[in-house]
Amino acid sequence: MAINIDWEHITENSLDEELFCPICADPFEEPVCANQCGHTFCRRCIINTFRITSQCPACRHTLTIDDFHPVTTRPFLNQLNKILVKCKWCSQSNIPRGDFKDHIKTCTKIIISCPAANINCDWKGQPDQMQDHAEVCPLVKIQPTIVKLKTKVKQQSKQIHFLYTILKKISENHKEECQEVYTKNGIIYCDVCEKEFTIYEHDEWLHFCVDFLTFFFVIF
Repeated sequence: MAINIDWEHITENSLDEELFCPICADPFEEPVCANQCGHTFCRRCIINTFRITSQCPACRHTLTIDDFHPVTTRPFLNQLNKILVKCKWCSQSNIPRGDFKDHIKTCTKIIISCPAANINCDWKGQPDQMQDHAEVCPLVKIQPTIVKLKTKVKQQSKQIHFLYTILKKISENHKEECQEVYTKNGIIYCDVCEKEFTIYEHDEWLHFCVDFLTFFFVIF
């Protein structure tokens, strides 16, 4: 597995060799097992490996990533969870790996991002500095409004796509059913807005009827 940025093992020398991943040589993290050959690896290790090859790293059996399933054997997982680790942020040692998620939630030395990082605030600091930053960060103050606007834009994009699909279908049906309305000089008419356009325009471009779109926007 890739180097963990939050903790490091402190009891590797005393661990059973069956708890180590053959790829990264570290204790398993999120172990997955191949259905066909039974070999086990860290989930991230095997995903990275299968970007290069489609063979099991242990026996060279041809596999796909879908052939692996999470290991659920409770005694095996319990052994992994009992492995002692050291927090790289606060240097606290002898933390059971299975309890590390709870530790990191209260670790006072970990570096965290601003709540408005998703709208480009690049501040990072320790948890006890967050409140002071949030009180002066302009992006934190406007974040709720931006989130609402993004949600609205996403909804409107779906509506526009829906309306475009309807309008395209109507235009296609109109072309098939109303060939007889073509005039000798190649002019046809929109039934909704009565706009004139040429047969060439009708064949090559979808006619966007403002009146039709306005009608549907009122409904939606």
